[in-house]
Amino acid sequence: MPTLRQQKLVRINKLLAQSTNFSRREIDKLIDEQRVVVDNELVTKQGVQISINSIVKIDNKHINLKSDQQLNDIYIFNKPRGCLVTKSDPKNRKTIYEYIPKKNHNLISIGRLDYNSEGLLLLTNSGSFKRKMELPKNNFERVYKVKIQGFIDNKFINTLLRGYTYKKIKYKPIKASFISKTNTYSWIKMTLTEGKNKEIRNIFDSLNITVTRLIRITYGEFKLGSLKKGEIKKVTQNENY
Repeated sequence: MPTLRQQKLVRINKLLAQSTNFSRREIDKLIDEQRVVVDNELVTKQGVQISINSIVKIDNKHINLKSDQQLNDIYIFNKPRGCLVTKSDPKNRKTIYEYIPKKNHNLISIGRLDYNSEGLLLLTNSGSFKRKMELPKNNFERVYKVKIQGFIDNKFINTLLRGYTYKKIKYKPIKASFISKTNTYSWIKMTLTEGKNKEIRNIFDSLNITVTRLIRITYGEFKLGSLKKGEIKKVTQNENY
């Protein structure tokens, strides 16, 4: 066992953020609220450095610290409609973890899909990878197949390319194209780089158009492919599907 001097020391908020669902800012807040204990001593200030071998508790619950080498698992999950991207729900609605094997319940989601949306959801055990994929400045493309009850024209598609504002919320430019259309509905392919909360639904809501299906098929380099609804698959970066 290496001595403390030989162990690699890391800022406590970084190590806890990559080992839990908390962000670094949330960890700092927990420290300010005196809810973090390291090696049986209450942590009273931010910026403390600890090692992977430290014994850490938050609210008296032991935290399993994860090293950088342990944080490289990436999964894709084909989320069905009618379930939430959360570990528990006060209304007892179905969650994605009812589909995912118990051995993978430590995984956290990268971004979210709302209750009625479906398709590609990325899961990982790496807080740093999660933040990298979610940061708007990294411009990872999310591609969706969208079915709407109604019709839009090429003029509106060109409007989306210039960016769009609705209820004082500004959305980055969106690439859109028709997949198919009839007199009553249209299938549209939409490519986003931002992914604000209910972005696609809000945009069509501004036109009084109902979204009846919303399926994410791509997130960055990761593709849904032929994965069946409710199934999960471990993947690696730069893997072709």
